[in-house]
Amino acid sequence: MNRLLFILLFSIAATACGTEPQKNTAREVKASEIIAMVDRGENICLDSCIVYGDLDFTAVKKFSKIAPEIGQIYIDCSLTFIRCIFLGKISAYAYNPMVCTVFGRNLSFIDCDFRNETDFTECTVEGNAFFSGSVFRKKSLWQAAYFKYKVAYFTRTVFEDEAMFQNSVYAGDVHFVHARFEKSAMFQGAVAAGLMMFGAVYFGGYVDFSYARADESVFKYAEFKDRTDFANARIGNGVNEALKQQSQ
Repeated sequence: MNRLLFILLFSIAATACGTEPQKNTAREVKASEIIAMVDRGENICLDSCIVYGDLDFTAVKKFSKIAPEIGQIYIDCSLTFIRCIFLGKISAYAYNPMVCTVFGRNLSFIDCDFRNETDFTECTVEGNAFFSGSVFRKKSLWQAAYFKYKVAYFTRTVFEDEAMFQNSVYAGDVHFVHARFEKSAMFQGAVAAGLMMFGAVYFGGYVDFSYARADESVFKYAEFKDRTDFANARIGNGVNEALKQQSQ
């Protein structure tokens, strides 16, 4: 059922971008052009593009202060990227001064290739969140990210470097089915109001789910190749399932 839903939503996203692109016609897009489109409030749907430069969402003009030393960017348009290659860094968080990003509508990176670091620390996604089929080749940060929709999809996503999801929050379910974590996967303190789905996931490095919380979790057919930490995790029967998988 989940697979059928994903296929349906992927088809809708692809249709929104138009017909399938012709082979060998990848369009080059500057990251600054994408930020300019966001500033104009345009819904973005790019298919089979190569994006040059750092894509810094904290550079969007719709800025407000929420505390003396804390700022917030609000993006009120839908962002959809399908089969795109991002050569530069992607950031939705700034450190000095601290600026976080709220994506007010859909945020979708489907079958994309991230060649550099990505930082979605403390971002909020209020609409659909799709990262399915994408490859993160460098360190990927998601600490304290908040996904407000009923499901956040990381199905078949590959993390070739460290993936940091500490204290991330999911208002519903989160799906990592068939994902691959080649190095450390850090989910300390992560919270899901619904299901944490890690079925058939490959964990190649150290895994930490200590103090994680979820209504239920699934680790069936998951592979653990290194140490794990599930200390004080309350994620339903998934803990026992995960430990059983690790011992095999």
